Amino acid sequence: MTLVDDARACWRWWSVRMAALAGVVAGALVAQPQILTGLVAYVPEPWRPAASALAGLVVFAAPTMARLIQQGSKANGQSA
Repeated sequence: MTLVDDARACWRWWSVRMAALAGVVAGALVAQPQILTGLVAYVPEPWRPAASALAGLVVFAAPTMARLIQQGSKANGQSA
């Protein structure tokens, strides 16, 4: 396994920030599962399969797209 060239700046990447947010949300849902059941109650029954598929797609696609997009320059001033 080899780290990327700019691994020291990983805290600046949106994909890492989104992963941190997902971890916080997952921790909150494990600590208080009634939050999730309350949110699911707002989604009409016929829409739940589509809503769950969309949620899974967003959780996967958002950090993936954020990692693929150019996110500024490297710390030494050269373009990424």
